[in-house]
Amino acid sequence: MNDTATDHDASNAPLPFPTKEERDALILEFQRLAARLTQAGLISRVSSDRLMRSMNRERRYAEDKRHALPELVLNILLGIEEGTLKEREHFMRMKDEHIAVHLASAGPALFKAGRGRLTQAEARSLFHFGWLHFRNVVIARSERARFGHEEDRRRVVVLHVPSAYEFVGARPKPVPSR
Repeated sequence: MNDTATDHDASNAPLPFPTKEERDALILEFQRLAARLTQAGLISRVSSDRLMRSMNRERRYAEDKRHALPELVLNILLGIEEGTLKEREHFMRMKDEHIAVHLASAGPALFKAGRGRLTQAEARSLFHFGWLHFRNVVIARSERARFGHEEDRRRVVVLHVPSAYEFVGARPKPVPSR
């Protein structure tokens, strides 16, 4: 196997989202390294301060995404359960308990129902984050799925439903018997 294929496989592997303790340890390690670089005269104190501000800003941004992703997934699951999102219009059921969600059509439907305020770009960004760190929930972030006839192929996000319910800490509603 060549090095390029190995690099691609490594870059495609999921990166587990670190725990709070791991994140704190990484920030502390970065602070210590910035202080050592400043003491050695390799970077200025101003550059060190900017690096730390930038690091803290990015950490808050990642924390916000970590909290927003389950909310978005829950809104999609609830939208499917209550009928806000309609099959073959907003999502498709796939084999093995997967669903393909078309964000361009599901986003406005969730917004109208009062279940979401994210733009399509923000939702895509969250699902990219989910694909990087929670691959058992977000199986694919940009796949093609057929929503009807052959020409109706759309870009979708693929979710594993049981893992998604576990991720958000909810249980699916039982299907009413008739």
